[in-house]
Amino acid sequence: MGEPLTSSDARATILSRNEVLRGLAAETIQVVERGAQTGRDFEPLRAQARDLCAAAAAHLALEERLLATALGDIIGWGPALRSQIEEDHQRQRADLALAISALEPHGPVSDRIVERVRALADTLLVDLESEERYLLTADLDALSVDSRGG
Repeated sequence: MGEPLTSSDARATILSRNEVLRGLAAETIQVVERGAQTGRDFEPLRAQARDLCAAAAAHLALEERLLATALGDIIGWGPALRSQIEEDHQRQRADLALAISALEPHGPVSDRIVERVRALADTLLVDLESEERYLLTADLDALSVDSRGG
């Protein structure tokens, strides 16, 4: 068995996965914009959006496995931040479910779907930034404890 994962390692894992997800969200936005410029071929958008939804769902599962460890050294705020992130995850899962249902292959294609996919990608980018602030706060708190000899 390997050594237990430290909070710093858990945060680093989440942050590196955030970069991958951020890249997929940015690619999705580009596909939305290309589709708007080139006409109404929605299949590339559906495929990209499905990839983004699958990656986001896997990312949420990873975060939930690592969350307690990642936030473990936030002095006095760990449980509150964990609760906030879990609440955010519930909302994100609802957003993903709506996006996935809108992407069904036999479902109608409309500007509304394009707007939903763009909104999902935009919201995901905002959520990643927000979660990173929580995770970086943990690093700062750990440093302040270490500087006091704790």
